[in-house]
Amino acid sequence: MNISHLLLFCVFSALCCGESGLISANGPLFTGPEGGNGRINCHFNRPGSRMSLCRNKCKDEDILIRTDKSWASNGKYSIRYKEIKSHAGAIVSVLIRNLTQSDSGWYFCGLGGSTGRDSFEDFEIRVSNELSDRNSNFILTNIEGKEVKRPCSRWMNRTDMFFCRGKCEREEDILIETNESSAQKGRYSIMHQEGSTFSVFATITDLVKSDSGQYRCGYGKASSPESFESFLILVDAPTTKPTTSFSSGRSTMSTDFPEATSQPSSAASKRTTTTTTTTTTQTPSTHSRSSTTSPVSQKESHDPATADAYQFTAQDSSSNIPPNSLPTVVAVSSVGVTLLASSLLLFYIHKMKKKKEEQL
Repeated sequence: MNISHLLLFCVFSALCCGESGLISANGPLFTGPEGGNGRINCHFNRPGSRMSLCRNKCKDEDILIRTDKSWASNGKYSIRYKEIKSHAGAIVSVLIRNLTQSDSGWYFCGLGGSTGRDSFEDFEIRVSNELSDRNSNFILTNIEGKEVKRPCSRWMNRTDMFFCRGKCEREEDILIETNESSAQKGRYSIMHQEGSTFSVFATITDLVKSDSGQYRCGYGKASSPESFESFLILVDAPTTKPTTSFSSGRSTMSTDFPEATSQPSSAASKRTTTTTTTTTTQTPSTHSRSSTTSPVSQKESHDPATADAYQFTAQDSSSNIPPNSLPTVVAVSSVGVTLLASSLLLFYIHKMKKKKEEQL
């Protein structure tokens, strides 16, 4: 291999490595009940004046809504804007009604202004007919092979903790019972954590689909809990996010988008959805269950697994790289730059050596 071949190889390697670093990691996955309604909030780091919603590859036919109003709808889809003055951010709330299997897929919500680049956040929706409660909101769904960590209970002056599945009535449903500050049994673990709102956390690692189901964890014994949280865990296989038509700088979405219906009154256009945070505790005398997610048309609970509680951080469309991929991109790009510089140095040395030989 001569020096020119080596140079081409190094340049090609640098380009390939740099490009591979741009492969975007998948956004969060949510599952909703067939026939139900669901809301997802996209959180952005800065306010804007133009909202958009599209799905799949975001080509012209995939654009659902694009508007400069604070609220707009197109059939079963609607989006609402809310500015967060406390930290100069904003929320684009996406509502999808009467969910059907055809609603499953990738979505992108965007926020921009008259100048500057638009920011986008992606998420995947899957519609299931196995969810019995049609009034439930979207549920944050975990991916096979990953792990899930859930809060169990607020602090109590107790040392014994438990983690179980279902109604915890059978012995095989009790995953862990301990009077230590932490315990692990296979893929399951529970620990007491100081200095947080919730003092007990339960974790499942190496998730599989069969892990889907209802769980409880908290203080006391599984058969007679004193304070606990009941929560649903969903696990599904990952899918590949489609390549969008976003350009480096601005979204290339067509302005010939479906007609958006603005909210009828100015007062109504300023309304935003309200949510409430609910904490579930139980005493031996009441044995009350954890509250379930209420319909999106009413006040919604803030179960950490529901879509409304999930905090999106939007990414800039100029890079189309998610924040958690940035270290990989920087590292791979550095390797590419190093290879390119080395190849140029070798080429220069070879050229000078050949020139010196010709002079002799």
